[in-house]
Parts: sequence; structure tokens; C-alpha cells
Amino acid sequence: MKKYALVGLVFGLAGLMLLVSCDELFPWLDEFEPSGDPFYLNSDIEVVSITGKDQGFPDTGTFPLSMTARSKTSGQESDILPVGLLFRSTRNQVQHMLMLKDHVVTVDTNVIQLELGTFCCNEFREIPRDPDTFEIGPITDNSGLRELVSLVHDKDISKALWMVQRAVWLVTDSTGLTQAYRDSINALPPDTSKVDRFPG
Repeated sequence: MKKYALVGLVFGLAGLMLLVSCDELFPWLDEFEPSGDPFYLNSDIEVVSITGKDQGFPDTGTFPLSMTARSKTSGQESDILPVGLLFRSTRNQVQHMLMLKDHVVTVDTNVIQLELGTFCCNEFREIPRDPDTFEIGPITDNSGLRELVSLVHDKDISKALWMVQRAVWLVTDSTGLTQAYRDSINALPPDTSKVDRFPG
């Protein structure tokens, strides 16, 4: 009887070890999901759609999203999509997206398309394409992403987008930023094209 109990204990411990190590063996099982403070866009701006974009080379992100929007009023309306803003994919197979530079949104009564530079947040999912749709998510409360937001805030990342993308994945899909990445980002030139937070 003791023999069977011992065998059961061994198998139980083995199962527990497997569960504990699953995240390391299969990192996609512990995927990043958007969380944080809600962001409320100017209520006089109607967002018709946010989709992936097959073409385009934004200098503020590795992959562009296309936001279709218009003013609900008879005049022009503006707002700023802030750094740290997440875009939630409506399809589980597609990555959530992150904005690391402020983006001014200005619309009038005509429907217009705006290209948004964003970074992927789920390395083991598909990259966004034209049919994929997104929703405006929260401003991230993830401590690693908040650190990255702070690091790139005053930096020109336009020539180092893929390094920054890798840094995002280190936070969302690995063990976090390394000192080497922190040093590389700190060495980037200053950003001379920061948006006016109070556009006219």
C-alpha cells in the first residue's frame, strides 16, 4: 500500500512540476493581455474602424494600424492618442498592439484614414493584416512596458524600430528588459519631433 502511495506522490509531484514549468516550455500559454487605466477618446470623434494595414512605413512603430474616423460635430475635432495606449485585437490569433509615441488625431466631418505606428505585443501570434480589426484598449499598467515608455519618451526611435520591437517582446513574452537593451535605448538620439500636447 505504501508503495502505491509513494508512486502516486511521485506522479503528483511530476505533474505539479510540469504545470509550474509550462510557461517556460510553452510561453504562448501565458500570453500578454491588455490591462490598465481606460482611455476615453474625445466623445465628438467617431471611430468607424481600426484595422491592420498591409502597406505603410510609419516611423513610430514596426506595424501600422489604420484608424478610420470623422467628427460628430459640424467642425473640426482633435485629441491625442497617448504613449502606452494599447489596441486590443478582436481575434485571439492576432497580436495586441502598443503605441510608444503620442499621435494627434484631427478629424472633420469627412471620413478620413489615419496611419498609427504601433508595436506588436504577442510574439507567438500573427502580425496584424488588413482584415484584422482592433479596439482602443487601456493605457498599459504593465511595469515593464511602463519602463519602456519612459525610456523611449524623449528618444528618436525611427531608425531603431526593430530594436524597440524586440524590447517590447522581451517584456511581454520573455523575462523582461535587459541592461543591454536599456543602454542601447538610452544611447538613441533625442526626439526632435514630439507632438504638441495642446494642438490648435
